[in-house]
Formats: sequence, structure tokens, C-alpha cells
Amino acid sequence: MMRRGISLWVLANALLLAAVACGGDDVMSGDASIDSGRGDTSVDAVSPDAPDSSAGPNCESLVRTPPTRVCGALASDYSPGADDMWPACISDDGTYHRIQESISSVARVMAFDEIGSTLFDPAREALADDFLQARLVYQTDEGLDSRVVRRYDPHFSVPEGTDCTVDGVPAMFPDYCVGPAQIQPMILGALQAGAMGEGDPRMNAAKVEAGLLWFFYVSQYKESYTCTTKAKDCDSAYAYYTGGAEARGGIGLAGRVAATDPAAHDRAWDGLLAVRCWRDLDDGETAMDLERRELARDQYDRAVLDGVAALVRESLVQTCDAEPPTRNYHFARASALARALLRQAGESSVGSAGLQTLVSAETADGLDVGATVAALDEIFDCP
Repeated sequence: MMRRGISLWVLANALLLAAVACGGDDVMSGDASIDSGRGDTSVDAVSPDAPDSSAGPNCESLVRTPPTRVCGALASDYSPGADDMWPACISDDGTYHRIQESISSVARVMAFDEIGSTLFDPAREALADDFLQARLVYQTDEGLDSRVVRRYDPHFSVPEGTDCTVDGVPAMFPDYCVGPAQIQPMILGALQAGAMGEGDPRMNAAKVEAGLLWFFYVSQYKESYTCTTKAKDCDSAYAYYTGGAEARGGIGLAGRVAATDPAAHDRAWDGLLAVRCWRDLDDGETAMDLERRELARDQYDRAVLDGVAALVRESLVQTCDAEPPTRNYHFARASALARALLRQAGESSVGSAGLQTLVSAETADGLDVGATVAALDEIFDCP
């Protein structure tokens, strides 16, 4: 048993050192405009002395049940087979028709579920060996880490030619180069801390889960963009949300959203079918109808983001309802995943002060959960 443990330790550390050499998706340069980042928002590695929450959050004003929403589709939104402004297309039967039969991104979402089988349980304290095994899965050749390390976020504008794979660039544009600047350090830091027995195991595990969910959210938006010149990337845009599931199903991010906010999940499916419809109508080697592309991408993106917000809300409610140490998992998941919401919150009239407080907090102690949840409900009111 000792020999196996040493072997895993050596292999996992070798994989960690090799992470910077991983391959990945093709790189598309950023749009030519000024940087719209928030400055240095890189995520520090997990502290080995992470405190245990004991005082607890402030839950006095918390509304546990999400408000009833009456949401309608925009006039420009696509709905399969409906009488809308979209011409007839391949998506009208409500099924995602793959451009290529094999979609490599599906295996990465399945790897997320494999990691989750041992790490993503708030009621269980993951062991050091669980983190080692998770890191081996995470750093499988052409696996999750190979894409996280180069993931950029087209939501943010940067100077033309910006390449997040070049040394020093992620630090200059941490929001655009979100994978190497923010998500990968958080995931690898949490896996390393968990394997070393440092910090709270539940908080380490929650940060791995949140980091990967954040990656999936950014990936659907990025892949629907690069689908302009590589049609098969539309398949990845579909797979990073659903894991390659049949109509209206999903694992990974989609599985969590469907269980938490079914309306957002349903709208996300309409959105991903809109992306496929656009690329069916605009099926040249390079797509030319960029106006319709953006309508489809926006429809898909706002629904998935609404689902992510619902996951953060759910974790905040659970932060109030659970006792330590289980509470620590829910808090860490909410705090880490809320980073994906800061851009949209910053554009809202409500502002992002509550979310900024959440993502910078080390524990749930004293956190005004009710106010943060109220802000989420106002900002993310409809998918």
C-alpha cells in the first residue's frame, strides 16, 4: 500500500510540473479594443492554514426560495420549430445534430463527473489520496487541464493579437486569459493542498468543482465563437454544457443547472440549438452572418450564466442551512463560482459589491448571505 501511494505521489507531481506543456484548443486572437479587465484578479493558491468557520454567516434576511419569475423569450430568440424570426433549420426537431460524430470535449465533462465521485460531496471529507487520484484524472493527456491552461474568455476585449499562451500575457489580461490566470491556479492549488493535507479538505474539493464549472461556462461561449471558422467547435459549445447528452438532458454543468434551475436549463438548450441553427444556415467554411451568430450566442450564454447564478444562490442557501464542517464546502463553492458572475454583476445597476465581498471572504463568518442572494435575484432575473 505504501509503495502504491509513493508511486501516485511521484506521478501526480510529475504531471503538475508538466502542466504548462499541455496542448489544447486552437488560439484565436482577441478583438482590437482597449482592455476591459478588472486589474490583477489572479487566484492565489489555497492557504495551508485556511481557518475553520465557526461563528457562522448572517442569514437573518435570507429568502431561501427563489422568487417566481415570469420570463418570456426575446423577439430575436430561437425556439425549435416555433413560429419565430428564424428560418427553418436543422435544429427545428429539438435535437442537437452533431457536425462530427466524435466530440473530444465529452470526455472532459465525463472526467469532471469522475473526479466528482470522490471529491464533490459536502458531507464527506476527501482524503489525500482522493486528491491525488483527482489530479491524475484532471491532468490526463488532452484532458481537462490541457484546455483550462489556455482558455480565454471572449466576453472581454483585448488588443488584437493577444495570445494567452505567451508568458506574461495572462498576468496582463487576467479576465480575458481566465484559464491560465485564474481557473488553473485555483484548481491546481486546491488539488495540491488537498494532496498535502493542507487546509480544509471540503473547501479544497469545492474549489475544484467550482473552477471546473466556471471553465465549462466560459468554454461554451468561447467555442461558439471559434465555430465561426471551425464548424466543429459548435459541437464543443454543445458538449461543454451538456456532456454530449440527448435532447434536454445533460451531465456536468447541465446536470447541476437542470436540478437547480430547470427553466434556465431549458432555455440553455434552446440557446445551444440556436447556435447549431445559425451554423446550419451559415454553413460555409467561414461563417459570414455574424449578426445571427451573436443573437444565438447571446441567447445561449445568458441562459447558462443564469444557471450558474442559480448554483451560487443554492450554495449560499446551503451555507446558511448546514453546520460546520459541511458548511465550509457550500461556502467555498459559492465563493469560487461567484467569480464567474462578476462581469455581469458589474454591468448591472445593482452593482457587484455583495459578490465582491463573497469572492474575497475566507470563511462564511459574518457574511450577509441575505443581501448577496437578494442581489443575485435582482441581477439574474430571467434566463
